[in-house]
Amino acid sequence: MITAATGEVGFEKGVRILPHHHFPMLLCEVVRKEHHRVSGRKLPIAGWYQHELGIHKSNHGDFQVEVVTGSENRVEGVFLSHEHAFYECRTPDDAERRVFHEHVIATELRGQREFSWGHVFCRVDIKANRDWLVIIYNPFSNVPLHAREAYRQLFAREKPPQT
Repeated sequence: MITAATGEVGFEKGVRILPHHHFPMLLCEVVRKEHHRVSGRKLPIAGWYQHELGIHKSNHGDFQVEVVTGSENRVEGVFLSHEHAFYECRTPDDAERRVFHEHVIATELRGQREFSWGHVFCRVDIKANRDWLVIIYNPFSNVPLHAREAYRQLFAREKPPQT
């Protein structure tokens, strides 16, 4: 599900979320492979959005998946929350789900939480009493922005507009 070497988050039907992945490409992949509708909302930071990708199956079970994109429309963070009927909504700090998320960190990442590509941790949404497994990608992790480079190359060969 989470690759320790790269920070990639993968799901059973082939949907993959990569650090700084260009969101329109990810959106096409989610719609094509999972047939999910994606909803989003603006965040209080100019140009930043939160996208709800729905529930996706992994080797650890079903997860509610959300992605945060920055001003360049690239994935900056991934939020995962395990879905199962046995969680009780009144459990303090959603402790049952937190234990499950800690298990994912222990098994997938060998307990490590800091990487060259970013950080992994758990946080509780106090209003919803729901624990989230959070992956935040480092802004300076030397991940090449391939789409941006391709656009630069295309524009470099483009003829200037006639005025």
